[in-house]
Amino acid sequence: MKKRCLVIPGIFVPANDTITLLSYKHLRKLPFLKRVIALSYWENDEKLQKQLESDPCYQDFDVTYVDTYQNTLFSIRNINLFKALYHKWKYVKTAVQAYQQEEFIYTSTFPTCTIQAAHQIKKKNPNVKWIASFSDPINHSPYKFDQRTYRGYSIFEKVAFHLYCHFYVQDDLEAVAFENADILVFICEEQKQFMLDQYEKYYHRIDRKKIEEKCVIVPLNMIDDWMPKISHQHLEKTTDTYHLAHFGRVYGLRIIEKFIQAVARFCKDYPNIMFVIDQYGEFQKSDRECIRTLGLENIFHIHDKISYEECLNRMNESDGVLIFDTILPEDTIQPYLPSKLMEYAYLQKDTLAISTSTSPTYRIMKQSNGIVARYDEDEIYNALVDLLVHHKTSKIQYPYNHEQAIQPLLDKLKQKQ
Repeated sequence: MKKRCLVIPGIFVPANDTITLLSYKHLRKLPFLKRVIALSYWENDEKLQKQLESDPCYQDFDVTYVDTYQNTLFSIRNINLFKALYHKWKYVKTAVQAYQQEEFIYTSTFPTCTIQAAHQIKKKNPNVKWIASFSDPINHSPYKFDQRTYRGYSIFEKVAFHLYCHFYVQDDLEAVAFENADILVFICEEQKQFMLDQYEKYYHRIDRKKIEEKCVIVPLNMIDDWMPKISHQHLEKTTDTYHLAHFGRVYGLRIIEKFIQAVARFCKDYPNIMFVIDQYGEFQKSDRECIRTLGLENIFHIHDKISYEECLNRMNESDGVLIFDTILPEDTIQPYLPSKLMEYAYLQKDTLAISTSTSPTYRIMKQSNGIVARYDEDEIYNALVDLLVHHKTSKIQYPYNHEQAIQPLLDKLKQKQ
């Protein structure tokens, strides 16, 4: 008879979000019956819903939506802090009351309130095994200290930012999970090391080695049956213009001013190389102004966010793709790994990454013999020359299918049973 797992993820599929997909992929192959207490999202992805319904593994999931995510979140859509905190507390209480002596609990962070719920259950039921998954760091997250973005906030936005950090991105809850969960799941080694370093620096209530024994790395991965039938080879070109594209938000610590300056320099030195850069998704006003100042409006084409399926089509149609990584000081571990790296590897697109030497993206690009530049104008300029003039091949090798990626978690579970 299968063992049972109570899943407390915040939002969940069929909401098409990086964190929801991460949770589903972690849980999909685990030999449990999974009862999910979730928050519904602003909208669900109809195609993802059909994929779930056709997935034999989905029959092990029993999903109940007990509130809406927007009710629990203090944001521009829900500026009533007291209302948001009430609904967050209500979600935690509902999840705790839903526990029916399951042998396992699974939490996904973000939101951090999932940790609160699991901790309450664990205190009353110490034998339950708690699997805590982390998509990003919480404790002293670099994005809390992004002064460049913070300076651009209004007084109201600065107050809201501090309230949000205090009530929603709570450093101590990450420490609670480290100390009380039985298995800690990370995306990459850099993320794990960064988060353990922060715990050791600011809490250190238990020995680091004891925490490391709980840790497992589950790489980003694809469910093969869900991937569209897209050709991995370049489509036949109809013009001499090289199309380079970036998919996703450019904000906060994803700074690209030096990239824009390197593009201007490249255009001056190679006026006969015809290329355009398509940006899909949020783009900062300051970067738009930089593009205008340097006279690059004919090079940078800024588009609104598009659907996941359309992203894959545009990726495939592009000649090359970009990764704008989170930029931190070179003496700091950079713990973020962009999920689009999976799609770029799947489609085998030539990729140019702007990164830092301590980033997982930088490591993967170097292992792939790909084109990667640190956040330095000269390095970025030389990378553009490699890609657009010398046509250097830059394919990402990130070969994790779903079964391979999830195996370390399955092995860790066997140790805990």
